[in-house]
Amino acid sequence: MGRTRQTRVLPSEPASARVGRTVTAALLASVGAPGSLLDAAVLVTSELVTNAVRHAGGGEVVLLVEADARSVSVGVRDDARRHPELVAAYEGGGRGMLVVSALAERWHVEDVPGGKVVWAHLRSVEAPPASSA
Repeated sequence: MGRTRQTRVLPSEPASARVGRTVTAALLASVGAPGSLLDAAVLVTSELVTNAVRHAGGGEVVLLVEADARSVSVGVRDDARRHPELVAAYEGGGRGMLVVSALAERWHVEDVPGGKVVWAHLRSVEAPPASSA
């Protein structure tokens, strides 16, 4: 099976992180991704959506997920131009991009008209589960 894509427009509110986790998990399950990749991608999605909701200042948040059984790219678009930074965690939070950096093979920011997309790319080191066909 080739790569599958999903795009979801989310409101800029805390509950959108849960919706993003659900969308990512369902897409990865549909392509037969191993559990470790699914778990990592769900956590990365949650962090990226949460960051967009907290720091973009309103507007829509767009979740973009592209996956196959071995890899996934998660992008979150928002209306802010300010790029996320890796910073030492502080007591009130601030660990989102540290988590993304630890779990993703790489991450980057793409400037787009009216905002940015923060991308994280994850790859599995284990074989996908055997198909039950």
